[in-house]
Amino acid sequence: MIVQETRIKSTSGHQAVSRHVLSGAKNEAIRLISGSDYLLKDWMKEAKREGIRYGLRHIAFNPSEPMTDQQLSDFAEDICRELGADPERITFVIHQKDGKIHGHLLLPEWQDSHVLSSKFSWARLEKLARLAEVKLGHALVPGRHDKAIVKALKEAGENEAASKVEALIPMEKTPPPVAAYTSQARRMTERQNFDLPIARREIMTFWEKSENDLRKFRHFLSSKNWSMRAGDRTDRRRDAHIIETEDGLLIGSFTRLTKVRMKDFRQLLEDEASQKPLLDLRPIAKKSEAREARHASLEQREHTDEMKAERLRLQKRLPVIVPFKNPERLSAGFQIYLKDWKTEMQAARAVLNAKHPLEKKYGPEIPLDIQSQRIMDLIKQGRARLKKAHEAVQRARVDLEELEAGRWVLFKGQKVSKAEEALQQALAQLGEILRYIVQAVLYYLGLSGTKPAPLQLPVPIERQMSRQEYVESRQKLLGILLNDKSCRAWVKGHCRDAEHKRARLIEQWHEERAPEVEKAEQAVVQLQTLARPPRRIPEEVRARIVTLKRCGDFHGALNEVRLLDAVPPSQSVGQPVNRMPLQLLERGRRGHQEQKMSLQ
Repeated sequence: MIVQETRIKSTSGHQAVSRHVLSGAKNEAIRLISGSDYLLKDWMKEAKREGIRYGLRHIAFNPSEPMTDQQLSDFAEDICRELGADPERITFVIHQKDGKIHGHLLLPEWQDSHVLSSKFSWARLEKLARLAEVKLGHALVPGRHDKAIVKALKEAGENEAASKVEALIPMEKTPPPVAAYTSQARRMTERQNFDLPIARREIMTFWEKSENDLRKFRHFLSSKNWSMRAGDRTDRRRDAHIIETEDGLLIGSFTRLTKVRMKDFRQLLEDEASQKPLLDLRPIAKKSEAREARHASLEQREHTDEMKAERLRLQKRLPVIVPFKNPERLSAGFQIYLKDWKTEMQAARAVLNAKHPLEKKYGPEIPLDIQSQRIMDLIKQGRARLKKAHEAVQRARVDLEELEAGRWVLFKGQKVSKAEEALQQALAQLGEILRYIVQAVLYYLGLSGTKPAPLQLPVPIERQMSRQEYVESRQKLLGILLNDKSCRAWVKGHCRDAEHKRARLIEQWHEERAPEVEKAEQAVVQLQTLARPPRRIPEEVRARIVTLKRCGDFHGALNEVRLLDAVPPSQSVGQPVNRMPLQLLERGRRGHQEQKMSLQ
């Protein structure tokens, strides 16, 4: 038997739980044993009057084997006695769903003179469930609090039941059972017509098929338009991932739904980051199928009389286009104009396509797991040398302590001085390697602008003292780098800081260039308008532009376009014309190739 408890706040009202318990649409049958909607409303008012945070206690219990209504009622009375509730003031309902029955017990938090007991209520309810299973001869269901239940049963003299529950406790230490989702999450998804239990079963099937491979698991999720991403938490569970639908509806946590330990999941993430991503061929296949269908439809329409007439009509309206591949066919003046147009367009495009040096150096944003894995691979040899140097320091210290502790040692003073010198050299080498690793990581991530100086081993005498002070002041950092797990966390933290710093610098750089980019965008629109003047331009202006093009006066033709764009819509150029600004006219034409121009 599974027992779940929910405390409903007095500010939430009784309506939601009343609808679910008293008139749930998905139930085959609802039997009201005691209580009513009015009582729930009255109990909630009492809680508000007394200033209590919670107004109702909702306890649902689902037996694994069939039980009669009387047995369920007896179990509800056991719950009332355990929690100190009045058995006469309850709302008890029995539901039948998919041929199975389960009970819902609603209790008022305010019991006339005291608040309903809530101390260790989950463990106490599990104890009642185990006792009921033992009494009725049902199979025992393991829970999270089996050890505490055994102790409580022994103290109450229920030794037989305690021995049966104790048999459920595994010999090896394993994580306690965790629910795949809360009842609140299930109710929320039901209100959005989403079946959470079915989704959970499908996710478990995907995980079994993937054979503990996250790449395959993500591929299976995408077949349902689901996705898995890192959660929004920033505390100790910041590596937790959630699964959600295409519309952003949260299904649940990966570790909860698949019962995978967080420690194992972190290892799976690292394994995924070190592998190449799988190539998803489905978008390519969809494009190919769409292209074939389009070609088939065009071939069918190609030979119709209407299509031929439409093609002839369009050919008459199209302007004469001369490709750039044959510039010798153009006039000398137009070739000069064409060259200037290209130069101006390339300059404007260069402004629009400009990127910050950090964007060029680091490329698109990379997940933190992949970044940290790259850094770990980069400092792999350096960490190995760091460990050897640390071991050498430990051996030198041990040798020095043995010499100083020895009483009858020949030439003790000379040997001690040599051992001290060896220890100083070992410390200096350790500090030099530690210095190089830290500076290399900071420089690679862009957190430091100084390139690390190359390693100098053995360390020169004049630098030994500074290197010894360096390593002594960074003992904590040394311990972090020597441990694989803490080193990876340290690297990931610096990767996150570097990413935030780069994002701030790039965003600031783009904000400063906003006026220049806006000017370049306007220039591109004007150049595209000049290359292919829209039909709404007055004929007189169009004729002047064509004449200036043929004469090679690029700037004169461009000035005509700029003057036309500067004229308010209410004015006219040569003749009254109702028109819109050229930027709006050209918005739908930016996709045209710039490798063709009109001679008009």
